Amino acid sequence: MRDSLKRSDLTNPPEFTNSRILLVRRINAKAMQSVAEIVPIQTSRLCLRVFELADLDALAKINSDPEVMRHTGNGNRVSREETEKRLHAYIEHWQQHGFGLRAVIHKSDHAFVGFCGLQFVAGTQEIEVGFRLAKQYWGQGFATEAARAVLRHGFEVLGLDRVIGLAQPANIASQRVLEKSGLKHEKDAYYYEQLVRQYAIRR
Repeated sequence: MRDSLKRSDLTNPPEFTNSRILLVRRINAKAMQSVAEIVPIQTSRLCLRVFELADLDALAKINSDPEVMRHTGNGNRVSREETEKRLHAYIEHWQQHGFGLRAVIHKSDHAFVGFCGLQFVAGTQEIEVGFRLAKQYWGQGFATEAARAVLRHGFEVLGLDRVIGLAQPANIASQRVLEKSGLKHEKDAYYYEQLVRQYAIRR
């Protein structure tokens, strides 16, 4: 999953501003509380909570793993400095829109598994489900478990009508997560100057 947010992306292009305002206004008022009051999403094995600045070390470790980042963006590892900028952007997305990416925590040992959540695709009106997990948690169904919970919250609590998912053509694992979460391949498209497979699901 490609990171959609950088600090420069937080100022919406004029042609999208009004549409985004209308979309966010439709979100249930309960979801538009202060970030500190957002209730975590619970699954059988996971707790999905709002990101905190204290998550930097764990997130930077994941972003520095070349295997994790192989199908993300240009495939390069992300520095700690850049990870910190992205972490601030994730939190600012929450403050602006009332939803965003969530830190995924393993309930059994409180370990940082990765992230999963909803965010605007930069420069568009589309909202995507995104996820990235540390390598030791691959192949155990965690990504699908988290994505399904996030989608259910998006439709039932936020009142969204549509969510998309993006995966590079070579990223078969992420495509399977999207399919298991109920998304269907819609088209191949260009985002962030890269060809990706676009999946979608409606309420």
